[in-house]
Amino acid sequence: MSQQQEHEKHFIKYKEIKQLYLTLLKRSDIMYMFEVCAKCGHVGKGNYVNKIFAIKAKSGKEAAYLARSFPRVKHHHQDAIRYVKRIDKDRYDEIISVNSSDLYFQCNNIQEQRALCELEILEEVSEDNQFSRKKEQEHKPTFYGKYTLRNPKKYINNYAIEKRYVI
Repeated sequence: MSQQQEHEKHFIKYKEIKQLYLTLLKRSDIMYMFEVCAKCGHVGKGNYVNKIFAIKAKSGKEAAYLARSFPRVKHHHQDAIRYVKRIDKDRYDEIISVNSSDLYFQCNNIQEQRALCELEILEEVSEDNQFSRKKEQEHKPTFYGKYTLRNPKKYINNYAIEKRYVI
């Protein structure tokens, strides 16, 4: 075998290895399309609206992470992401077109939202919310003469707080 033939043999092997490496890289960079349903806010205390987003991501976990960072999604809720489903191109395009025509995503402030949008508002049910609402209802105002005090602890001693009035 001549030196040139040997060189061509190594070059062909190098090309095959490079092609294999590129296909492996392409497989790891594949983006899938997902439908992510998330809790969206700005509809009142303790309320939310379910909205669906179309996202391109490598995995469902990444799609959920991306959806949580979108505006109007309740970022700090543990159950903000309702579900994640892998979808095809037709469904992806359908979700994009529905969201672009949805008035909820086009409003700039709460006044526009109230005037334009008719939303299916759901109430959050959790033990913390119920506890805080009960606590608010049990609160009795403290009076200074005929005026109510917003922060009675700042102005009066414990004895007067128990009596709920100040002389």
